[in-house]
Amino acid sequence: MSNEKNTVPQEAEQQPEQATMPLKLDVTARPIEPKGNLVGFASVKFNDAFVVEDFKILQSDKGIFVGMPSKPDKTSKTGYRDTAKPITAEFRKELTRAVIAAYHAAVEKLQARTVAAPEKQSIPEQLAESKKKADKDNATRTAPAKASNTKSAER
Repeated sequence: MSNEKNTVPQEAEQQPEQATMPLKLDVTARPIEPKGNLVGFASVKFNDAFVVEDFKILQSDKGIFVGMPSKPDKTSKTGYRDTAKPITAEFRKELTRAVIAAYHAAVEKLQARTVAAPEKQSIPEQLAESKKKADKDNATRTAPAKASNTKSAER
């Protein structure tokens, strides 16, 4: 037995050329109340066939960027290890653009919803307003006439 590896050069494999399908990315972004530089999470569905969750959307001095899904790893210098990551720089750019666009769309949707909704008063303000209205209504009412002795006789 030898320790040599049997490898076949790529030129010798002679696989037929396959037309590459464009990659369809369906991104769902979930903005959150900022915690440090973390401003949201995202999930990405690839070609309606595979989902990767827990992308982190982070805000820094240089703008918004996307963190890959990761898990704690004590042997890593950062303390985390990516569990999914792009191989090429081109795909990383495409993925980042798609996630950031979905994040901005989700934020705009939230802002539109809050602008369209009328502002509600706080509960103490509602109670104070109701008390004023009740006092005003009570002041305009006439005092009820005192009941006559007929009621006492009926008992």
